[in-house]
Amino acid sequence: MKHARSLLLSLFIAFLAFEATAKCDKTLRIGMNETQWLPYISRDGGNVSGLEINALNILFNDSSYCLEYVFYPTSARMLAELKAGKVDVLMAATKTASRARFAYFTTPYRQEVMALFQHKDKPKIGGEVESLILAGNTFALNAGSYYGMAFEKLIQDFYNDQLVHLPNAARRFKMLSKQRVDYVVEDKLAGEYFIQSREYTDIIYSGTDANKTPVSYMLSKASLTTVDLENINQLIELRQSELSNLFSFHQVSDPHL
Repeated sequence: MKHARSLLLSLFIAFLAFEATAKCDKTLRIGMNETQWLPYISRDGGNVSGLEINALNILFNDSSYCLEYVFYPTSARMLAELKAGKVDVLMAATKTASRARFAYFTTPYRQEVMALFQHKDKPKIGGEVESLILAGNTFALNAGSYYGMAFEKLIQDFYNDQLVHLPNAARRFKMLSKQRVDYVVEDKLAGEYFIQSREYTDIIYSGTDANKTPVSYMLSKASLTTVDLENINQLIELRQSELSNLFSFHQVSDPHL
């Protein structure tokens, strides 16, 4: 009797393992380099949370795809790994001609606003980004992100002395707080959330936005196929209302909520 119970338990465990494996036809390796990019991403040990993680769960929880999160020190390294097929998916990506050579782009799933933040002691100049660049201002940003056409020429020259490339928001805003750069270019919601949660009372939104664009998931052409692209697009279309509610709620809510 004891052996029969043990056998039944073993069979039950094997069945659960088989069911989990059967559900997961393919595992998607999700690349990220920011570990504290609230409210989008937060990493605590082995646990990852935030709006972007919630969005992925909305899309893939009942799908045939499983998710694995892979972390890199910089977004430049992450892009290189995607190009090589060692990473399958990147989040919040803007389609460009150069990226489209090695990556597919899904249907957009949210809107992104890249904004300029400044020290409160610096006068608000206003105007277009182009005029701030031409005036010789310095900008802290993430080398692998897209900030609009105004920054493209500067970013192509990685060693341009107007740009300071830093891999995470904490370092970028710390530079700004010490007035070692004139502006930080950051996702508007993330920047406002960051300066409030970290109590950076000396940093404010400049009133100028660098770029507004819908963002997509970026899929590696080296590891995924057009069938995967179609499947993920179908999931986005199916869950578009839930995704819109997820991100729009936080756009109008107090960042501490």
